[in-house]
Amino acid sequence: MKLGEKIKSLRKEKGLTQADLAEQSGLSIRTMQRIENTEVNPSAYSLKMLSKALEIDLEDLNSQNKKPFHFNLSKSIMTTLIPLLGNSSSKKIIGFTLMPIIALMLYLWLPAKSNIVLSLNEGQYSVATINCGTETVCDIEVTKKDKDGEILWQNTFGGTSYDRAGEIVSTEDGGCLVLGSTSSFGAGNYDVLLLKIDSKGGLVWQKTYGGFFNEYGKTISKLPDDNGYVIEGTQQSCETPNVSNDCKDYVWVFEVDEEGELKG
Repeated sequence: MKLGEKIKSLRKEKGLTQADLAEQSGLSIRTMQRIENTEVNPSAYSLKMLSKALEIDLEDLNSQNKKPFHFNLSKSIMTTLIPLLGNSSSKKIIGFTLMPIIALMLYLWLPAKSNIVLSLNEGQYSVATINCGTETVCDIEVTKKDKDGEILWQNTFGGTSYDRAGEIVSTEDGGCLVLGSTSSFGAGNYDVLLLKIDSKGGLVWQKTYGGFFNEYGKTISKLPDDNGYVIEGTQQSCETPNVSNDCKDYVWVFEVDEEGELKG
């Protein structure tokens, strides 16, 4: 039995609705639906909260979750490599084949802290992906320093799943926009995430872009007419209702206004 099905079964045994379990575990109903429909594997934090709510040992639930992304990735690599090994130019082909796979693996799973620094007249902002592998399972950390390098403030943003930083740009009001990717919020497995943060480190608004499958935010820049921003990332298309080896990623470019609303 898949992990999501196991959680659904345990919930029903206790006579709980999805809303009941969501409230008791501190998760959103949308997250509960995705977990029970086996659309995503719950994070370590979600498992811990569900274990408490369902009064079952975390290891009992975690033991049902032994085929995460790593398994599918290994299977994909083997499926790709086997038919290529007999080709005389296999080394070159394998190199080009593995590059996007390895890049995706590094992007999703390595906990290394990656800083992107934006220099301003009065100081600088930096953004990083932190806490990967802990209860919060990847958060976005934004830091503002003065011109002498002293930290003015340092705040963390994100939900109960994977939230990753992409790029940061300053705004005319002294704040910043942070582009990234999230599986904590939005409509799909991963969505493009855009945060508006004021000069004091407060979250002004948060927007997500994307559909049911995986979308990732990579770069953001001001439009030439200063009337909004252009965002570039990737958008996934799948031949089946679920994410599988048949999915393909495409470059996705779109524009938003100063409030993060889609243009056009």
